[in-house]
Amino acid sequence: MKKLSLVLVLILLCGMFTVANAEWKPEAPITIMNYVKSGGGMDVATRKFSEIAAKYTDATIVVDNKTGAGGLIAAEYVLGQPADGYTVFATTISYVDSVLWGSEDIDEYIFGFEWIDNIMADPYAIMVAKDSNVTLSDLAADKDGQIWCGPSAGGAKHIVALQFWSKLGIENATFVPYTSGPDALLAVMQGQGVATVGNPGDVEGRDLKHLVIATKEKLATYPDAANFADLGYPELDNLSMWRGYAVKKGTPAEFITWWQDLCQKVTEDPEWIDFFAKKSIVVSNETTEDFTARLKQDMIDHVAIMLQAEGVDADYAKAVTDACK
Repeated sequence: MKKLSLVLVLILLCGMFTVANAEWKPEAPITIMNYVKSGGGMDVATRKFSEIAAKYTDATIVVDNKTGAGGLIAAEYVLGQPADGYTVFATTISYVDSVLWGSEDIDEYIFGFEWIDNIMADPYAIMVAKDSNVTLSDLAADKDGQIWCGPSAGGAKHIVALQFWSKLGIENATFVPYTSGPDALLAVMQGQGVATVGNPGDVEGRDLKHLVIATKEKLATYPDAANFADLGYPELDNLSMWRGYAVKKGTPAEFITWWQDLCQKVTEDPEWIDFFAKKSIVVSNETTEDFTARLKQDMIDHVAIMLQAEGVDADYAKAVTDACK
């Protein structure tokens, strides 16, 4: 009888262990929510992701967009859904910067998420209209004032513009925000601003050209484009935008493991690698621990820039810094 009881206990324990460690399997469509417009960098990445993911999973992945308020509208939507793995936030450092610039509640809008996978690094570039004769030296020497166009006030490209201005000695510059990256690029083409901060691939199909690309190594896609070292500012040659995925805090660990495994398969796929290599983007699969560490360091660095630009007050900057340490 004792032997029989022991066998039953072992069977039950094995069953519990199997259930607890069973692979998560989707039972409904998974929605990836973008905060950018259709055609924006993260939108393109997410739609390509869903296309290639179909090689590795039968799950239905739906890509949607909710724009506005620097990403807060999309973020609030995701945070308002159940933490069950069926709603994923497609996000970037620009969203994080918008939260900080607006002095929003980081416990809700940043730490209310689990930052589960960073999938790429896209270098920054300064671009002007293709028919413009302006040079980087011209921008640095202009003391009368100049307008730069960008996708959102307080977003990553605004913060990077502030970094560029500081290092280049640009004074009296004004950053004019537009509702999306494509809108800002169009504004520069139409002469509404002298320059914009974007990513190298933004010139494709547009009447734009690079003044400089922030990479230490020349890009195979744009071998003739200058980097900052060529122009005397090597310290600026390591700035890039990350793009990745987050889910509402409390999402099951089984889903996160499943999603990260899917990200690994997608980011190793030759079609994915080739697609983004042509756009001068470095692909990656940086998961929760490393991604969160990167996020926190960026928050510390960027809120310090915002404080200098009087975009946030000292108390908020200190609270953010303390929360990230």
